[in-house]
Amino acid sequence: MCAFPPMQEYTVKLEMPGPEMSSRTRMEVVGGGRLVVGQKLYSMDGDFIVLETLDGEVGDWRLYDTALDLDQMKTLLSCREVTDLRPPMIDLSSGHFKVLGPTIRRNITLAEICSDRVTGFYLFFPQKMIFKHAYTWCIKLKGNLILPEDSESNAYFFDRFVRFKDQCDDIWTHLFWIGSGGNLTTRVWERLTDGEPIQWYRFLREYRTVTPEFQCIAVVTHDRYKWAACPCDIETCVLCNFTTHPEMRLRGLCKDSAFDRLFSFRDSDTYELVFDGLAHVMMEEQNDTWIMRSRLYPYLKAEMISQWVGQYPVGVHTWIIEGDRCRQKEVELLLTSCHDDEYTCNDGSCIRKDRRCDLSVDCADQSDEMDCSVVVVPDGYSAQLPPPTYKGTSLPIHFTLNITSVRTFDLVSFTIGIDVYIKMQWRDRRLKYNNLLSNMRANKLRRWREVWTPILEMEDGTKSAVEIKTHSQAAYAVRATGPLPDDDTTIREDITFSGLDNPLVFQEEATLVFKCYFELMMYPFDRQKCFIVFKMKDVTEELGMLVKEGQGVNFVGSRRLLEYTLYSEAYKNYTKNEISHVEIEFQFRNQYSYYISNTFLPSLIQVIISLVTLRFDLADFQDRIMVSLTSLLVLATFFTQTSQSIPKTSYLKLIDVWFVGLIFGDFCMILSLVYVETLRLKETQGRGIKVTPFIAISDKKSASYMESRAARINRMFIKLFSVSILLMLMCFVPTCMYAILEP
Repeated sequence: MCAFPPMQEYTVKLEMPGPEMSSRTRMEVVGGGRLVVGQKLYSMDGDFIVLETLDGEVGDWRLYDTALDLDQMKTLLSCREVTDLRPPMIDLSSGHFKVLGPTIRRNITLAEICSDRVTGFYLFFPQKMIFKHAYTWCIKLKGNLILPEDSESNAYFFDRFVRFKDQCDDIWTHLFWIGSGGNLTTRVWERLTDGEPIQWYRFLREYRTVTPEFQCIAVVTHDRYKWAACPCDIETCVLCNFTTHPEMRLRGLCKDSAFDRLFSFRDSDTYELVFDGLAHVMMEEQNDTWIMRSRLYPYLKAEMISQWVGQYPVGVHTWIIEGDRCRQKEVELLLTSCHDDEYTCNDGSCIRKDRRCDLSVDCADQSDEMDCSVVVVPDGYSAQLPPPTYKGTSLPIHFTLNITSVRTFDLVSFTIGIDVYIKMQWRDRRLKYNNLLSNMRANKLRRWREVWTPILEMEDGTKSAVEIKTHSQAAYAVRATGPLPDDDTTIREDITFSGLDNPLVFQEEATLVFKCYFELMMYPFDRQKCFIVFKMKDVTEELGMLVKEGQGVNFVGSRRLLEYTLYSEAYKNYTKNEISHVEIEFQFRNQYSYYISNTFLPSLIQVIISLVTLRFDLADFQDRIMVSLTSLLVLATFFTQTSQSIPKTSYLKLIDVWFVGLIFGDFCMILSLVYVETLRLKETQGRGIKVTPFIAISDKKSASYMESRAARINRMFIKLFSVSILLMLMCFVPTCMYAILEP
């Protein structure tokens, strides 16, 4: 015989002694044996294991002496009678069964067994509470404060629990709270479940109005079946309504514990709260103390340490355990009705799991903001040891350098300062993380020094140590995969993530000051290459290796500096002395337009001015020489000022060559002026004064004029210096263009 629930199929294997039977052979059961119900047998002799004894409720059991087809079995399981079916040979009421073990009998109607609808039940709590605590208590058990919706149910609850009036009332003569609250805006009484106005009520005439003082309702005992508006801060008893049998979970037991992890509760004749385990454990109050006992193991027991009389086990409490396989005898256990997407406060209240550790207190006892460490550091963990290698490969440490600005660029001291964010990412499979959010910033490790983080050593292109000024350091966990299965051995319902699949990120904000060899031969049309080298400290490439992430280096600030422009940065990985290195190369280009407009062009103009003095009147030597000397002085001043703003080098820079050439040319022009003036004076002294007869002006124009030697030399100098300036420009300009356009 096989009975099964509708829409499911099971295969039952029957082993019978004797010859093999065909499918058409009718099976007969010989009398005189024994029939065991509720116990799995392992042999024909009756071997069994006590753990596999039925622990539950049996509402109906029948044994027929005829084979039933599938339709007949479905009809019986749907609580409908099958026509032309003989009475069963054995059932629960026939008296054939001998009941063994701890068993309780009670009567139940057929309608209760067959009903698909949960009718609900009620539990009365004779402990007095203010309205807020009463409402919270019912919510903790996944119920609600009672709200009668007709006179019949209202009278039933009053008659049932009026016997507790001495425990519940005081000068207000209240019996229990009603699940409704007053809306001060509309002056209407509303249901707590959905905020809709209540349709049925039974108020005392003088206590029915919503006022700022009276926003709650309670049943009174001095006038039968009546309600009264009252203050919410008085205390009375609690009556909770349940539409289903809530599932309670017990957390904090070790994996090998024999106690049940799942409990439920239901109504009883005494309306007392009793938690029934899924298998064999019951949790109930005895002598003002909550205990857990087993129906299978008489020696298994647990007793809750109560802080006050009448305290319930819901929430976090300390239990003393006896007879269990766990080593700990005094443990903290959590009994909760919260769903998988909810977090349980220490007092048993439920909040959304995303409210856990969100820097906002949501639990009345503030327990949602306690123990908020993102990382779970196991026992024996060492922050000095790098994570173990995985599958024989070295640990990849993804490296990124984000540059926000070039703080200083000092040519004189050969120093550069940059503001950076250093980011490193790796996985540490020794760790676990709690409650990771999709936003990495919300997963900050408060005590990141407790975990291993890579330590970098930095040197510049001169092989000197980089000066580091750290502004901030932080470590974050990144949620990359889903959570691990729930671990009910902990009382914290944190969502746990694996360190193998979810990486750690370390970020450091710092200012790096380093030296750079500046090649200034082509200054101010020069380009500079500077380097910073990062390498792992105390970690060989066999254990960990720096790996490029993304572009490796990013610049997010302004590239134009006062004098130079950062026009490229490059990332390079290499290994040296079995240690992973990262080299960051910076290329700067001089902003030469300033020197063209403020140095080269004015200095060239000064030389041209000096050249123009050669075209002054030969007899005006004083003006010719003064203008040339002034031009030379201005050139020397330009040269001095420029030399002070750039480093002094043992070699001539391009701008030095320019000034030396111009100053030398100006100097030569001054010498030429002196030479021409000397020739002119000699010619004047050798001729003396010559007297000629008067000739008309028209005749003077036709007279022959003999040009002096000084004038011819002066004209030659004009051509010579003009050509020399042009030659200098023809050499200088291509050199500058080559320096600018050099790849």
